Amino acid sequence: MLLLPGSLPADRATLKALCLKLEAPANIAAWLRTSLVEPFSGSWSSAEREALGLTGDLGDGQKLAEMLSHRDLEANQYAVATPLHAALGLTDLTPIDPALIALNEIESRALCDAADAHLAVDGVRLFFADANTWLVRCASEINVLSERPDWLIGEPLRPNLPRGKDARLVERWMNELQMLLFAHPVNAAREERGLPAINVVWLWGFGPVPPLPQAGEGWSEGGRALATTARTPGAGAGAGADKIVPASPDCGSGAHASLDFVTALRNGNVSAWQNAWQARSTEILAADSIILGNSRPRLRLTPRKASTVAKLTAVFRRQPTLTDVLSTLQQQL
Repeated sequence: MLLLPGSLPADRATLKALCLKLEAPANIAAWLRTSLVEPFSGSWSSAEREALGLTGDLGDGQKLAEMLSHRDLEANQYAVATPLHAALGLTDLTPIDPALIALNEIESRALCDAADAHLAVDGVRLFFADANTWLVRCASEINVLSERPDWLIGEPLRPNLPRGKDARLVERWMNELQMLLFAHPVNAAREERGLPAINVVWLWGFGPVPPLPQAGEGWSEGGRALATTARTPGAGAGAGADKIVPASPDCGSGAHASLDFVTALRNGNVSAWQNAWQARSTEILAADSIILGNSRPRLRLTPRKASTVAKLTAVFRRQPTLTDVLSTLQQQL
């Protein structure tokens, strides 16, 4: 399953502007036009879980623990903590792009240490992974369904809070950390420099504890393949600082997600949005199904073989453009 957030805006004027002078391979339009179209409800993380056959939460905590070769005998579960800045609106908070936060390693470590000390009483420990990622170790099993923070940028937080038996507990932890960081010296110093305060620690990806490697073996390459360590400039941490980044927001076989469309949409970059159709054409044509949508998944498209009659008549018909097909699909939202 291929997830394409931001590929099909619900607003007609937005789609019209994005499709102006859009040039894309004709076979993409044909693939979309001839596919079986079904509505899809839920979130992008729900789509990930369905594609991966998960009944529980996304397993990113487990994968991060494997990447860091972290094994704690007191661990019952691992999760991920993502420090964010969320702008205050009339009724809710809205996270901004982490790239705009410019959180450096020294600041992040200090905030991580403070959060770790605060949650330790509940059997929760936090460990620094990189400036934007902390590993969470839980002494007890946490039963929730959480949302990947990639999908939260520009969206209200409240509808995306964790769901499930332990949702209130995880929400309490996040609320307590929000109050803790409000008065933290790191945030006071950041605000003096005109930088956004870190006012949200998003807890997500509550996966099981990774299996212990056999004697003489390292951690499984399967787990390591789900993410990569990339060299990226760290603000204040020196150029070329190590940063743990996911290989893709899907992190698993059976599901793949592209951030190309949604990133272009958030930045108002029409050419990048149009280029994404060309860049992702091979993946689209090879997919067993794709999910189109904007901030939420809207439509599931599954390819189906055209009949012989359809193939023959298609020769004499004007083939619709990608703009035509997307406009038709938008009417089904």
